[in-house]
Amino acid sequence: IADIRAQVAAGAEHITFGDPDFLNGPGHALKLARALHAEFPHLTFDFTTKVEHILQHRALMPEFRAMGASFVVSAFESTSDGVLRRLHKGHTRADMDETLTILEAARLPVQPTWLPFTPWTSLDDYLDMLAWIRERDLIAHVPAVQLSIRLLVPPNSALLANSPPGLFGALEPRNFSHAWRHPDPRMDELQARVTVIAEGSADNPPAAFAAIERLAYGLAHRPLPETWGARRSRH
Repeated sequence: IADIRAQVAAGAEHITFGDPDFLNGPGHALKLARALHAEFPHLTFDFTTKVEHILQHRALMPEFRAMGASFVVSAFESTSDGVLRRLHKGHTRADMDETLTILEAARLPVQPTWLPFTPWTSLDDYLDMLAWIRERDLIAHVPAVQLSIRLLVPPNSALLANSPPGLFGALEPRNFSHAWRHPDPRMDELQARVTVIAEGSADNPPAAFAAIERLAYGLAHRPLPETWGARRSRH
Protein backbone atom coordinates (compact mmCIF):
# COMPACT_ATOMS: atom_id res chain seq x y z
CA ILE A 1 0.00 0.00 0.00
CA ALA A 2 2.91 2.35 0.72
CA ASP A 3 4.23 1.70 -2.79
CA ILE A 4 0.79 2.39 -4.25
CA ARG A 5 0.53 5.65 -2.29
CA ALA A 6 3.87 6.74 -3.72
CA GLN A 7 2.74 5.90 -7.26
CA VAL A 8 -0.52 7.81 -6.82
CA ALA A 9 1.35 10.79 -5.40
CA ALA A 10 3.46 10.76 -8.58
CA GLY A 11 0.30 10.87 -10.70
CA ALA A 12 -0.55 7.21 -11.31
CA GLU A 13 -4.19 6.48 -12.15
CA HIS A 14 -3.72 2.75 -12.77
CA ILE A 15 -1.68 0.12 -10.92
CA THR A 16 -0.27 -3.08 -12.42
CA PHE A 17 0.32 -6.15 -10.27
CA GLY A 18 2.76 -7.92 -12.58
CA ASP A 19 3.72 -10.93 -10.46
CA PRO A 20 2.10 -14.05 -12.00
CA ASP A 21 1.71 -15.46 -8.48
CA PHE A 22 -0.78 -12.71 -7.55
CA LEU A 23 -3.37 -15.33 -6.62
CA ASN A 24 -0.97 -17.78 -4.96
CA GLY A 25 -2.14 -16.08 -1.79
CA PRO A 26 -5.73 -15.16 -2.65
CA GLY A 27 -6.54 -13.90 0.84
CA HIS A 28 -3.62 -11.49 0.77
CA ALA A 29 -4.44 -10.35 -2.77
CA LEU A 30 -8.05 -9.68 -1.81
CA LYS A 31 -7.01 -7.79 1.35
CA LEU A 32 -4.66 -5.64 -0.71
CA ALA A 33 -7.28 -4.91 -3.37
CA ARG A 34 -9.84 -3.96 -0.73
CA ALA A 35 -7.40 -1.60 0.97
CA LEU A 36 -6.46 -0.05 -2.38
CA HIS A 37 -10.10 0.52 -3.31
CA ALA A 38 -11.02 1.92 0.11
CA GLU A 39 -8.24 4.51 -0.01
CA PHE A 40 -8.31 5.24 -3.76
CA PRO A 41 -11.81 4.39 -5.00
CA HIS A 42 -11.18 5.80 -8.51
CA LEU A 43 -7.88 3.96 -9.03
CA THR A 44 -7.97 1.06 -11.50
CA PHE A 45 -5.62 -1.90 -11.59
CA ASP A 46 -4.79 -5.05 -13.49
CA PHE A 47 -3.21 -8.26 -12.32
CA THR A 48 -1.38 -11.20 -13.81
CA THR A 49 -2.43 -14.69 -12.81
CA LYS A 50 -2.37 -18.28 -13.98
CA VAL A 51 -5.27 -19.97 -15.74
CA GLU A 52 -5.42 -22.55 -12.97
CA HIS A 53 -5.72 -19.81 -10.35
CA ILE A 54 -8.61 -18.15 -12.19
CA LEU A 55 -10.38 -21.51 -12.15
CA GLN A 56 -9.61 -22.09 -8.47
CA HIS A 57 -10.63 -18.61 -7.34
CA ARG A 58 -13.42 -17.83 -9.79
CA ALA A 59 -15.65 -16.54 -7.00
CA LEU A 60 -13.23 -13.65 -6.40
CA MET A 61 -13.34 -12.27 -9.95
CA PRO A 62 -16.55 -10.20 -9.61
CA GLU A 63 -15.23 -8.56 -6.44
CA PHE A 64 -11.90 -7.71 -8.07
CA ARG A 65 -13.87 -6.14 -10.93
CA ALA A 66 -16.02 -4.14 -8.52
CA MET A 67 -12.90 -2.85 -6.76
CA GLY A 68 -11.39 -1.45 -9.95
CA ALA A 69 -9.77 -4.32 -11.83
CA SER A 70 -9.96 -3.37 -15.51
CA PHE A 71 -8.31 -6.44 -17.09
CA VAL A 72 -6.39 -9.64 -16.35
CA VAL A 73 -3.17 -10.90 -17.95
CA SER A 74 -2.82 -14.66 -18.13
CA ALA A 75 -0.31 -16.99 -19.81
CA PHE A 76 -2.43 -19.12 -22.13
CA GLU A 77 0.69 -20.00 -24.17
CA SER A 78 -0.77 -22.56 -26.61
CA THR A 79 -4.02 -24.13 -27.77
CA SER A 80 -2.29 -27.52 -28.08
CA ASP A 81 -2.75 -29.73 -25.05
CA GLY A 82 0.41 -31.59 -26.05
CA VAL A 83 2.50 -28.42 -25.98
CA LEU A 84 0.90 -27.31 -22.71
CA ARG A 85 1.92 -30.63 -21.14
CA ARG A 86 5.47 -30.21 -22.44
CA LEU A 87 5.63 -26.79 -20.81
CA HIS A 88 4.05 -28.05 -17.56
CA LYS A 89 1.55 -25.21 -17.65
CA GLY A 90 -0.98 -26.85 -15.37
CA HIS A 91 -3.96 -26.12 -17.61
CA THR A 92 -5.61 -27.39 -20.79
CA ARG A 93 -7.27 -25.88 -23.83
CA ALA A 94 -10.66 -26.59 -22.23
CA ASP A 95 -9.52 -24.76 -19.10
CA MET A 96 -8.76 -21.70 -21.24
CA ASP A 97 -12.31 -21.67 -22.58
CA GLU A 98 -13.68 -22.00 -19.06
CA THR A 99 -11.45 -19.11 -17.99
CA LEU A 100 -12.92 -16.93 -20.73
CA THR A 101 -16.42 -17.78 -19.49
CA ILE A 102 -15.51 -16.90 -15.90
CA LEU A 103 -13.92 -13.59 -16.82
CA GLU A 104 -16.71 -12.64 -19.20
CA ALA A 105 -19.26 -13.22 -16.46
CA ALA A 106 -17.22 -10.94 -14.18
CA ARG A 107 -16.88 -8.36 -17.01
CA LEU A 108 -13.10 -8.65 -16.77
CA PRO A 109 -11.34 -8.56 -20.16
CA VAL A 110 -8.37 -10.87 -20.55
CA GLN A 111 -5.06 -10.17 -22.26
CA PRO A 112 -3.73 -13.67 -22.96
CA THR A 113 -0.02 -14.13 -23.52
CA TRP A 114 1.31 -16.75 -25.94
CA LEU A 115 4.35 -18.88 -26.69
CA PRO A 116 3.65 -19.81 -30.32
CA PHE A 117 7.10 -21.09 -31.30
CA THR A 118 8.49 -24.15 -29.56
CA PRO A 119 10.16 -27.26 -31.02
CA TRP A 120 6.89 -29.14 -30.48
CA THR A 121 4.48 -26.62 -32.02
CA SER A 122 3.50 -27.62 -35.56
CA LEU A 123 2.30 -25.31 -38.31
CA ASP A 124 -1.16 -26.82 -37.85
CA ASP A 125 -0.94 -25.94 -34.14
CA TYR A 126 -0.12 -22.35 -35.09
CA LEU A 127 -3.09 -22.14 -37.46
CA ASP A 128 -5.30 -23.62 -34.75
CA MET A 129 -4.13 -20.94 -32.30
CA LEU A 130 -4.98 -18.19 -34.80
CA ALA A 131 -8.42 -19.68 -35.40
CA TRP A 132 -9.02 -20.00 -31.64
CA ILE A 133 -8.15 -16.33 -31.10
CA ARG A 134 -10.34 -15.14 -33.98
CA GLU A 135 -13.33 -17.31 -33.11
CA ARG A 136 -13.33 -15.96 -29.54
CA ASP A 137 -13.05 -12.31 -30.62
CA LEU A 138 -9.70 -11.86 -28.89
CA ILE A 139 -7.79 -10.23 -31.76
CA ALA A 140 -7.89 -6.79 -30.17
CA HIS A 141 -6.51 -8.30 -26.95
CA VAL A 142 -3.48 -9.98 -28.57
CA PRO A 143 -0.65 -7.68 -29.70
CA ALA A 144 1.03 -9.06 -32.81
CA VAL A 145 4.33 -9.41 -30.96
CA GLN A 146 2.68 -12.13 -28.86
CA LEU A 147 2.30 -14.19 -32.04
CA SER A 148 6.06 -14.05 -32.70
CA ILE A 149 7.49 -15.19 -29.37
CA ARG A 150 10.01 -18.02 -29.49
CA LEU A 151 10.86 -20.37 -26.63
CA LEU A 152 13.94 -19.39 -24.64
CA VAL A 153 15.76 -22.20 -22.83
CA PRO A 154 18.04 -20.73 -20.16
CA PRO A 155 20.84 -22.63 -18.43
CA ASN A 156 19.61 -25.45 -16.17
CA SER A 157 16.10 -25.31 -17.61
CA ALA A 158 14.07 -28.42 -16.81
CA LEU A 159 13.42 -28.71 -20.54
CA LEU A 160 17.07 -29.66 -21.06
CA ALA A 161 16.75 -32.74 -18.88
CA ASN A 162 13.32 -33.74 -20.15
CA SER A 163 13.96 -33.49 -23.91
CA PRO A 164 15.71 -35.84 -26.36
CA PRO A 165 19.49 -35.34 -26.69
CA GLY A 166 20.36 -32.94 -29.47
CA LEU A 167 17.07 -31.02 -29.46
CA PHE A 168 18.72 -28.04 -27.81
CA GLY A 169 22.17 -26.90 -28.83
CA ALA A 170 24.89 -24.86 -27.17
CA LEU A 171 24.17 -21.93 -24.91
CA GLU A 172 24.12 -18.60 -26.74
CA PRO A 173 25.41 -16.11 -24.15
CA ARG A 174 24.01 -13.12 -26.03
CA ASN A 175 20.47 -14.54 -25.79
CA PHE A 176 21.03 -16.41 -22.50
CA SER A 177 19.31 -19.37 -24.16
CA HIS A 178 20.25 -22.70 -25.68
CA ALA A 179 19.98 -22.65 -29.47
CA TRP A 180 17.35 -24.74 -31.23
CA ARG A 181 15.88 -25.14 -34.67
CA HIS A 182 12.40 -26.31 -35.45
CA PRO A 183 12.26 -29.69 -37.25
CA ASP A 184 9.92 -28.00 -39.77
CA PRO A 185 11.93 -25.16 -41.43
CA ARG A 186 8.67 -23.38 -42.24
CA MET A 187 8.20 -22.63 -38.56
CA ASP A 188 11.53 -20.82 -38.25
CA GLU A 189 10.69 -18.85 -41.39
CA LEU A 190 7.25 -18.05 -40.04
CA GLN A 191 8.66 -16.83 -36.73
CA ALA A 192 11.11 -14.49 -38.48
CA ARG A 193 8.45 -13.08 -40.79
CA VAL A 194 5.83 -12.66 -38.07
CA THR A 195 8.41 -10.68 -36.10
CA VAL A 196 8.74 -8.27 -39.04
CA ILE A 197 4.96 -7.87 -39.26
CA ALA A 198 4.72 -7.24 -35.52
CA GLU A 199 7.42 -4.59 -35.63
CA GLY A 200 5.68 -2.73 -38.44
CA SER A 201 2.05 -2.96 -37.31
CA ALA A 202 2.07 -2.31 -33.59
CA ASP A 203 -0.63 0.36 -33.91
CA ASN A 204 -3.09 -1.76 -35.90
CA PRO A 205 -3.73 -5.17 -34.27
CA PRO A 206 -6.51 -6.30 -36.67
CA ALA A 207 -4.41 -5.57 -39.76
CA ALA A 208 -1.37 -7.26 -38.24
CA PHE A 209 -3.40 -10.30 -37.26
CA ALA A 210 -4.87 -10.58 -40.77
CA ALA A 211 -1.39 -10.31 -42.29
CA ILE A 212 -0.11 -13.06 -40.00
CA GLU A 213 -3.07 -15.25 -40.96
CA ARG A 214 -2.34 -14.80 -44.65
CA LEU A 215 1.32 -15.60 -44.11
CA ALA A 216 0.72 -18.70 -42.01
CA TYR A 217 -1.96 -20.13 -44.28
CA GLY A 218 0.22 -19.37 -47.28
CA LEU A 219 3.15 -21.31 -45.83
CA ALA A 220 0.77 -24.19 -45.18
CA HIS A 221 -0.58 -23.95 -48.76
CA ARG A 222 -4.08 -23.68 -47.38
CA PRO A 223 -6.76 -21.09 -48.19
CA LEU A 224 -8.13 -18.84 -45.51
CA PRO A 225 -11.55 -20.04 -44.30
CA GLU A 226 -14.16 -18.29 -46.44
CA THR A 227 -16.26 -17.24 -43.45
CA TRP A 228 -13.32 -15.23 -42.09
CA GLY A 229 -13.03 -13.24 -45.29
CA ALA A 230 -16.76 -12.51 -45.20
CA ARG A 231 -16.52 -11.46 -41.58
CA ARG A 232 -13.66 -9.08 -42.34
CA SER A 233 -15.51 -7.53 -45.26
CA ARG A 234 -18.58 -6.84 -43.10
CA HIS A 235 -16.40 -4.93 -40.66
